[in-house]
Amino acid sequence: MDVSTFELYLFDIEGTTTPIEFVHKTLFPYSVSKFGEFFRKGNLEKTVLEGLIREGKADVSYSKEVSDSVETLIDYCEYLVGVDRKSGPLKEIQGRIWKEGYENGELKSLMFADVPEFLKRIRSSEKKAAVYSSGSVQAQKLIFEYSNFGDLTGYFSGYFDTAVGGKRESESYSRIARELGIPPEKIIFFTDVKEEADAATRAGCSAAVLERPGNTQQPAHGYARLTSFETVNP
Repeated sequence: MDVSTFELYLFDIEGTTTPIEFVHKTLFPYSVSKFGEFFRKGNLEKTVLEGLIREGKADVSYSKEVSDSVETLIDYCEYLVGVDRKSGPLKEIQGRIWKEGYENGELKSLMFADVPEFLKRIRSSEKKAAVYSSGSVQAQKLIFEYSNFGDLTGYFSGYFDTAVGGKRESESYSRIARELGIPPEKIIFFTDVKEEADAATRAGCSAAVLERPGNTQQPAHGYARLTSFETVNP
């Protein structure tokens, strides 16, 4: 696949650069096992804590009380992980838990083997790479810093999370383009979700859908389908 006309290669993480299994069977359970310890330390900023409580009180799908008590916070965070909610406060908390796990050697992230070589080809072509994921920017950096292929953070020019907007909203991709100073038509987004590809293309970007082991089968679409980045030429 020739993508040499693009200036920016924008990557999703889960199911694109990193196996879904690693996220759901390693990272998520690790955070759940550490929620109690994390909240009992009491180091969470007031704004994040209040945001989590406010979200819990407004959550019509959650029937339990959410307050500043440790037990209700643990219960609600476990619930959010269980339903795979893209919650800002939760992602912030998980990012901090994972940071400690990576730094103390309990965690090491997994990359698909074709990812580092593709990133090298992008840099050799004097193009740029960036990340846009629902995980916090901190969590994104950790995944690439502590990977099974070493520290890959040096290949990226920017990291974006849902602070720029949801991944199924076209304006999010427009904001990324503006922030990086690159026209949308010069950006290609690699994702495993058709609806995210739809949003990117509505913003004027191009998109390709990854069909990795463990990925959810997507509805019919006309995007380029990739099983790896081995044949992608920047």
